[in-house]
Amino acid sequence: MPHSSELVRSWLQRLYWYTSWFGGAALALSQLWAGSETAQLLAVAYLVITSLAFLLTQPYPQWAPVAHLGLALGLLIWALQQPGALVPGWNQEMVLYTGATLATLGLLVLGIFGGLWVMLGGLVLLVALVPHPAAGPYWVVWPLWALGGLVGVAVFRAIGRLEAAQQELSRVALQDRQTGLSTRLALEADYQRYQALARRSDQPLLFSYWLLSTSSPDDQLLQELAQLMREALRQGDGLYRIDEDHFCGLHIGLLSGHELTERLSQRFASARVVWVACNGLSLEEALRQAQELLYRSPRRPTQLLAATPKA
Repeated sequence: MPHSSELVRSWLQRLYWYTSWFGGAALALSQLWAGSETAQLLAVAYLVITSLAFLLTQPYPQWAPVAHLGLALGLLIWALQQPGALVPGWNQEMVLYTGATLATLGLLVLGIFGGLWVMLGGLVLLVALVPHPAAGPYWVVWPLWALGGLVGVAVFRAIGRLEAAQQELSRVALQDRQTGLSTRLALEADYQRYQALARRSDQPLLFSYWLLSTSSPDDQLLQELAQLMREALRQGDGLYRIDEDHFCGLHIGLLSGHELTERLSQRFASARVVWVACNGLSLEEALRQAQELLYRSPRRPTQLLAATPKA
């Protein structure tokens, strides 16, 4: 399931491209039909850069809007530098103030997708290159540009903090703090993947189920058990802590857990382990069989294999 930060970022990107196509492209097409020669040239250039930037959304979803918006602001600066009004009936001053409003929106979006330094680069270029009337308080738009850009940067940083918080929550949810092993939630996510790998390679998939029989295991004992199990397992095996004193593992291509069982019994005499061939079983079925074997077996380390398939 995607994180909420990914959903927010994806929603913002979709909103940007919907606006670029249905808003900007519609305006550009209207100028192709009835605009001045300069407006028609501007419209063609906008449609070209929008099409090219949209092609980059798959390989570069984060930076395609930034590139498109930068080029669009460049077109706006060029248009404002052209002599005469772009829109019939508008004087140069009206065009400049309209362009200033669009620039504010552009810096807001640039801050959302590009962050502080990208927004500051756009602000410097706008202040330096956008022409302004000889008279009138045109300079007041510069603080408005900066304010719009800072709002965008605040949104950019809020999304970044949300992503960091979700990554930390995922790490806590998927990794046990005491042992460093994966959790039950990680087991549920990995189980189907291990089943698919075993099925494709036509190998057995064993499910090991462990009970550390001690009344109150301390952190040092749990960490020692986890380290011992890691050393005995092969690379690629999964190891999980289910609850306070139950552990389990997923092992592809393993026919016998004898070595791991023996190593565990030498250090933890009260520990118990059972093995279940779980090819084709759901996680609930594997856990149920393992629990039945575990509590039916003698109270000593043992190895019990149920219907082990051939490799």
